[in-house]
Amino acid sequence: MKSLTTDSCDRVEQLPARQREQATAPRAAGRATVGDGQADHALREAVHSALSAGRSVEAFRTLSRLLVAQREMRTRLLRSPLEVLARTRDELAELSQARTPTEVLTAAPAALCRACGFDRASISTVNGSIWTPVALHVETSPCSPVNVLLAQAVKDCEIPLTSAMPEAELVRRRSPVLVPRAQADARLYRPLVELSNTPEYIAAPIQAGGDVLGLLHADCHDSRRTLTTLDRDRLQRFADGVGWVIERMVARERLTLQQDRVHRVASAVEAVVRERPMVPLAFGAAPGVGETQPATAPGGQPSTTLDRLTPRESEVMQLLLGGASNAEIANRLTVSETTVKSHVRHILRKLQASNRAQAIARYLCLTKRQVRRS
Repeated sequence: MKSLTTDSCDRVEQLPARQREQATAPRAAGRATVGDGQADHALREAVHSALSAGRSVEAFRTLSRLLVAQREMRTRLLRSPLEVLARTRDELAELSQARTPTEVLTAAPAALCRACGFDRASISTVNGSIWTPVALHVETSPCSPVNVLLAQAVKDCEIPLTSAMPEAELVRRRSPVLVPRAQADARLYRPLVELSNTPEYIAAPIQAGGDVLGLLHADCHDSRRTLTTLDRDRLQRFADGVGWVIERMVARERLTLQQDRVHRVASAVEAVVRERPMVPLAFGAAPGVGETQPATAPGGQPSTTLDRLTPRESEVMQLLLGGASNAEIANRLTVSETTVKSHVRHILRKLQASNRAQAIARYLCLTKRQVRRS
């Protein structure tokens, strides 16, 4: 007994030349198209079924629909690059409205699927030799058993970046990768690859300030669309946009923090000036009876509060002026945070300040006075 496909082909061969040309034209057009869609496949099955049942009129109607569908598919493919660029621009503009980098990371996978037409996408952070998934988005069939298990598996998952992994090469070279035949590739992180059941995937680095902050992964698990180098390049373009959004957001946060510090120091200086009014100076008058001369430091120069700071305390004070935290000072001076806290307490006591901002304000005032005297 002949198979349905063989029988259908025989019926096509028995048709007149004109009809045979119409029947075989969609096959040639289908080969020229980058992958057949589900609707295209359904129409082909309908043609074969109608031919096998002897319904020629229905078969040719379906063939005409198939030709129209393939023409529309070609038109979409021609427009696709521009459409993807426009969607990428719109999705990145939407991401730039987020308030924190965490919000950007959470929303990026869904935005990537909408922009580039992927079925699944995930975003991860890279910290040293550890790759940690942060968010996963499934555009199609999110409730399928595979995708439900995958969403559970990526939570609190830390993956070591071994040197053989494509992701490790991606981080080193700062360039995207296309990984075909993922199920047979021993270099990959097998627990995640086997659980995701992905036939192939693409990945790209997210860069900001010259460093790789994270990774973007994407595949077409449900539609089974074959990934190409064009998909890889689109993913990298989107990853570059995400890196730019995060870098701009971090720079804005740092600027706001510096502005806050400047305002605090200015307020502290103003408070010191108010509580210590200027004393009028009497020129040419010698110290009277009972008045004491200012203490002198070695070398005959008048001693000031700044002279009472030790060299190490002066170093700590300079770092405080730059807005450094205890941890940053400890790292810079290669000492413990406990030692830094002890130095800060001594500085506050010697400058008669109750907090860092007041200490900075008084230090600046004393430094200006010292410069004027010299």
